[in-house]
Amino acid sequence: MSNALKELSASLREAIKRGAAFTVAIERDPYPVSGVLIGGDKVLTASHVVPDAGVEVLMPDGKSVEATLLGRDPIHDLALLKVSDGGAPKPPVGSATVGDIVLALKRDTYDGINAALGMVSAAGEKLRLGASTVLERYIQTDADRLIGTTGGPVVDAEGALVGVQVLNRRMGAEVAIPAALALERAALIEKTGGVRRPYLGIRSQIVPLPREARDALGGARETGLLLVTVESGKAAERAGLMVGDILVEMAGAPIIDHASLVTVLAEKGAGATVEARVARGGSLRTVTLTVGAA
Repeated sequence: MSNALKELSASLREAIKRGAAFTVAIERDPYPVSGVLIGGDKVLTASHVVPDAGVEVLMPDGKSVEATLLGRDPIHDLALLKVSDGGAPKPPVGSATVGDIVLALKRDTYDGINAALGMVSAAGEKLRLGASTVLERYIQTDADRLIGTTGGPVVDAEGALVGVQVLNRRMGAEVAIPAALALERAALIEKTGGVRRPYLGIRSQIVPLPREARDALGGARETGLLLVTVESGKAAERAGLMVGDILVEMAGAPIIDHASLVTVLAEKGAGATVEARVARGGSLRTVTLTVGAA
């Protein structure tokens, strides 16, 4: 008679073994953190744990190599490193949804691979983190965070990469960037040398829309953002926006509060050219705006 628990244990050991092949340790004080070999000589990890210089990476074969920082994506808390010892294969990539069993992995300088078992407790879009960050996709797990797992991989029951662990916590649970999104951002960092935060150069407050604006918008919205400050030389001023304008739409999305504006800016990113609509003097105006960077 087969033993289901032994079979499960064997499957988890195999998944950990596969994940270990692309899990590295990044030396730092007071303890090492982790990273993900994404192929060739590139390592993806959490941005907040990586210094600008002097990075040492412990590879899966036990060799310690130097790494240089290629760039950061502060919006997703990701950093891309280049190690001096290349040739790593790309990891198998999967996806995870609510109910899937996952493993959070880390590589320890002394103990080797450590793993924590968990389940995906939430997966979705538009996760607000702080005042100016929105994740367009995320997975949340109930796996215990081991010291040093930050920046390391989350793998599925077959050892495929499904996420990269970051610091952000949501109601006590762990949040990871889905693998496909993390790899997209890594490619963008490599191409551009880093991702900057989008910035318009405005201060605003929520206000009720004037009747004329509500009617012009079909009566579907009640509020917009009144521009109370427009910084000289920044994106909003260059587009022709001015103090007193009420921002009601950007890139086709309604702007009804600060969260909706942050969401659009996070999705489009610095450098994107979008159309914005404002209520000014009793009528709606459309302007073309290129999103700036902080």
